[in-house]
Amino acid sequence: MVMQIKVEGAAAKIDAIMRFDKAAWRDIQKGVKEATDAITKDAQSRVPPMGLVPRRAGTGWGKWTRRDGYDISYDRSAFVFKTRFKSRVRQGFREVKGQALLDKSEASVAIFALAGSQDKSGHPFNRNINKQTGTRTGARNVGMWPRLLTPAYYAKGPEASKKIGALIEKAVNEVNRA
Repeated sequence: MVMQIKVEGAAAKIDAIMRFDKAAWRDIQKGVKEATDAITKDAQSRVPPMGLVPRRAGTGWGKWTRRDGYDISYDRSAFVFKTRFKSRVRQGFREVKGQALLDKSEASVAIFALAGSQDKSGHPFNRNINKQTGTRTGARNVGMWPRLLTPAYYAKGPEASKKIGALIEKAVNEVNRA
């Protein structure tokens, strides 16, 4: 999930700040990460206590294990979110980004974040996890995939975008005064 802000009129100034005013550039990096952190915190708050609520006895999902017996049980503490700053020149403009990321290296996290989002198999697991989390089938095309990050982006992204834009304008104005 990547949030992008492009300030076209100030692109040369942003590039100059990056190259010549390291203190101001560090302040921009810190501010972008702080603004993006609102998305990360919102996504973290969306992690349910259980990956999939068990149903009646005998019909629940049981333990999450692979065929080889490896335990991939859902653990809420396995959900690790990170906020990152990125910058690069693209088509002649300096692009400044804040990224909210979910570490999907834990099997249970990857399964929860992605399972059933396309629901091509029609398996009850996919239907149930989509129903519990409010994810729509085929959601990749309608804005709810991957779980947690996309709803958080829509909830907090516009606010973060405004903060980043104001931060960039302030930095450019300070350089213009100097």
